[in-house]
Amino acid sequence: MKNLKENKLRKKLNKNKLSDRQKNIIKRTAVIFILIIIIAASITVINKARILRVEIRGLNKLNAIDIMEESNLSKYNNTSLFNIPKKEITKDIEDNPRVKVENIKASFPDLLIINVSERDNLFLLESNTGIYEITDEGYIIKNESIYNYDVPYVTGLNINPTNKKIENEYSKYLSSVIYELKTNYNEIYNLISEINAFGNDLILYPRGYQVQVILEKYVKAEKFVDLTAILKTIQNQGTQTYRIDFRFKEAIIN
Repeated sequence: MKNLKENKLRKKLNKNKLSDRQKNIIKRTAVIFILIIIIAASITVINKARILRVEIRGLNKLNAIDIMEESNLSKYNNTSLFNIPKKEITKDIEDNPRVKVENIKASFPDLLIINVSERDNLFLLESNTGIYEITDEGYIIKNESIYNYDVPYVTGLNINPTNKKIENEYSKYLSSVIYELKTNYNEIYNLISEINAFGNDLILYPRGYQVQVILEKYVKAEKFVDLTAILKTIQNQGTQTYRIDFRFKEAIIN
């Protein structure tokens, strides 16, 4: 009697038990359902994640709104945050030689963050077409507003103001020397008030000294170290005007 009841229960359980084929169908249906949910959610997120706001960060002297207008960044409105044209945006912004794009980031759901830096002035250049700012990278900036006058003032270099960067070989050479001074000998760089590059020599005027310094046309940055030592020796010798000739191994002071 007991065995009979067990057999009936076993048959009932086997009858209600799902087959392997049925289990596989259920699993596939569940996976498809989950994928549909994921795809639908992704489409919703992608459609909503579009550029509606732009922030330019890192500016000190320039105005972010002016940069946005100059670069016409509004044309990227409603662009997907998942497909940001970073190269195009960088090019548009860097048409202004004062600005360098560091990176571009998306912030969900609609914010585009552009981190920039302002290019530093290396020196002011006076030419027959006006006064230009020359950046550390050699960019030529012509603007009614000069942002930093506390840099060397250079005359006598040839430039083409229609170019984006200086291309004349000697202008590039002297720029590299001044940049080396700024980078490695900043104290000396800050001493330079004016450099006259007319003729076959350089004439330099240090800040705060009644001194005219004559240098070779293709002077090396290291030469300015010796000049600093000489300036210190004459620093406390009254208001007498000196002329220092540095074109030879030994400086001639008169």
